[in-house]
Amino acid sequence: MPAPERTSSPAVRHWLDPLCAAAAPAIVLVLTLFRASSSPVWRDDVALVRALGLSPVGSEGRISSVLVQLSAAVPIGGRGLRASWTSALALALLAYMTYALARRLLTRAHATPRLTPPLSLAAALTATVSEAAQVEGTVAGGAAVAAALVLLAVVLMGSNVGRPDARRALSLGCLLGLTLAESHAAGVLLLFVLAAQATAQRALPTPRTLAWSLLGAGVVVALCAVPLLWRILFVPTAFDYGHGLEGSSLAFVQASDLRTSAIAAWLRDVGAISLGFAVAGMGLGLARRATRSVMVPLAALLFADLALPASRVSILSSDPLGVLRLLGVVALGISAGLGVQAAARALALARIPFAEPASVLIVVFDFTLVFIGAEDSALAAEHPAGTAAEVWTDEALVRTPPSSLLLLRSQALAFRFLSARLLRGERPDVLVVPMSLLERGNVRAHLLAEEPALAPLIRETALSGKASEYALSTLADARPLLVELDPSWETPVLEHLLPRPFFMQLAPEPRGRSDRELGLREGRASFQRVISATERAGFRDEVTRSVLLAETHERMMVAAALGDHKSLDEVRTLAQSLDSQDVFARELATRLAEKPRGKLAISSLAP
Repeated sequence: MPAPERTSSPAVRHWLDPLCAAAAPAIVLVLTLFRASSSPVWRDDVALVRALGLSPVGSEGRISSVLVQLSAAVPIGGRGLRASWTSALALALLAYMTYALARRLLTRAHATPRLTPPLSLAAALTATVSEAAQVEGTVAGGAAVAAALVLLAVVLMGSNVGRPDARRALSLGCLLGLTLAESHAAGVLLLFVLAAQATAQRALPTPRTLAWSLLGAGVVVALCAVPLLWRILFVPTAFDYGHGLEGSSLAFVQASDLRTSAIAAWLRDVGAISLGFAVAGMGLGLARRATRSVMVPLAALLFADLALPASRVSILSSDPLGVLRLLGVVALGISAGLGVQAAARALALARIPFAEPASVLIVVFDFTLVFIGAEDSALAAEHPAGTAAEVWTDEALVRTPPSSLLLLRSQALAFRFLSARLLRGERPDVLVVPMSLLERGNVRAHLLAEEPALAPLIRETALSGKASEYALSTLADARPLLVELDPSWETPVLEHLLPRPFFMQLAPEPRGRSDRELGLREGRASFQRVISATERAGFRDEVTRSVLLAETHERMMVAAALGDHKSLDEVRTLAQSLDSQDVFARELATRLAEKPRGKLAISSLAP
């Protein structure tokens, strides 16, 4: 590599700059559009119900909902595919903002016009084709929209530093309002970045600047609330699922995973050497006065991700803190670009043998990280899991009798059926009753209007927290009743249950052991089809398998509580085929060995 050019002004741009600036969003957009999920996966069900059904669900996702509604005007693909394209567009915008921020940082660090555009492009692509970014950018309602808004504010915040004016303050306020409307975590993160920048510059905003920012934020938040209020006040047939609901609440099905930090994701995707460049680049950026104003927001983004401890989140829903990890990966990608620039420049200026080829190899190594990240993210982002989730939905609905009522404890399953109804109009005759949402919004009133026989169940649940045998059998007399198991149910209620492949049917009167054995055999082929769909082309859909495993656990608990050991052995064999290391099956076997002929209390078996 030739020695870096010495220019009189760091603002000199090479002809590569516009090409790389256009290539960053274009490459990410094309790649993400081809990987976008045409079939909804478990994590985007809430976003689809909120955006396509215009249902008040939670207090976030206002901007992505508007974008999804606008995508309906695109005459290509299905509604689910077009909804996921909004996240792909947001990820392309994030790539462009990452390029702009990396170019600003590298330009202020050293005058290397020919080296700065390629390194900025590598930083943008490394961050946005990684698994963390592609997983969020290929589903509806991912963290890409919120991350793009935050980084857009960071880029705007760094322009014309030291000369705040009303227009810039108003623009920052509007972006803050948009970010808060899309994601509360992203809005708080943006406030933290603004505070970190003000602290680093030792300059608090003036009252005039603060007033313009608050005005912009307030106006945007008010405008985002108008469609919601209109829906609630003037569309009385609409369901209102409440405004305190967040993605992390979808955890009733026992399927969870540990939240991954940005550094852990970076190490997994691109390795320790690149992390070393990123750490060195961040240190250099903070140490030098010329680059400190650009590096402080990036350091704040990474610090915010590291400050929150790793916790269990539901893998059936989107991570509400996923925007922190995504922006942390962006910060690491830009910092790694600065570290590579410093290393290449030092080698190019060094008077040692093979210094110039070594500097070229460092830059080439930085670009190889892009291909490594793209390859590693391909399997996770191409969503073969959507196929298994759709097969599960189709098979579960096919096995549901006409005009049934689904009594569900898991919000994840409830929103799965609601999104299927919105996207494909499936089974409008089935009434979905999410028990955990009965006290939210107007859910209870609308369900009572559709099925008055729910009154005893709702009344007893509100008074004692559980339904009695009378309330459930009365409801089963009115409609075919399919249920998720409630561990608070007593033995007389369990005797009404007929195990089915996906949901248990609650009969109006108690049933015998032969009826339960027959119910287990019915639909076993449908259950096996879903299991087969979770293993295709070398991919194993652990999310859908965890749902199937939770359903087998319910049947195991019912069989153990009723002393039906023959049925229990059949279901336990099925659970072991799903997970040979199933802890629940092993614990249940141990407890049955201690009490081989007796019954076990279902409350002691519930996880």
